[in-house]
Amino acid sequence: MNAVIYTPSDTEYELFTRILREEAPDAQIVRDPDDGHFHCESEQDFVVVSVDGAKGMELAIKREINYKTMVVWITSDRYFAAMAIRYQVFEFLTRPFDEADFRAAVKRFLAGDIHPQYKLPVKPVGMVPAETL
Repeated sequence: MNAVIYTPSDTEYELFTRILREEAPDAQIVRDPDDGHFHCESEQDFVVVSVDGAKGMELAIKREINYKTMVVWITSDRYFAAMAIRYQVFEFLTRPFDEADFRAAVKRFLAGDIHPQYKLPVKPVGMVPAETL
C-alpha cells in the first residue's frame, strides 16, 4: 500500500499512521504538505483527506488523477456527503469519527472489498466526454 495523508493535525496524522502500520506493516506512508496543492502521485493507492471545508472537498475529489486511488474523506461538514457519493469517495466519515470506522475502511481496502463502481474511472455526473461530441 502506498498512502498519503492530508491533515493539519499532528494527532490525527499519528493516529492514521499507527492504524495503517498495524494493518499494513509494509505500507509506504507520506504526509502531504499543507501548501494548497494536490500532490497525490499516480502510485498512491490510498489517500486520507482529513480537512474541513471546500479545501477538503477539493482534495477528496481530485482523485481523477488516478481513478484506482481510494479516498477516505473525513470532515465535520456533513453536507459534503452528497459530493462524496457523486465523486465515488471510498469512505466518508464525519467528525467526531470512531477509530474503528477508519480501521474498518483500511481493512476493507486491504481485503479488496471494494464495490465495483470504485474500479471505474471517475467522471462527474452530467459531463460528456469530449471524444463523444
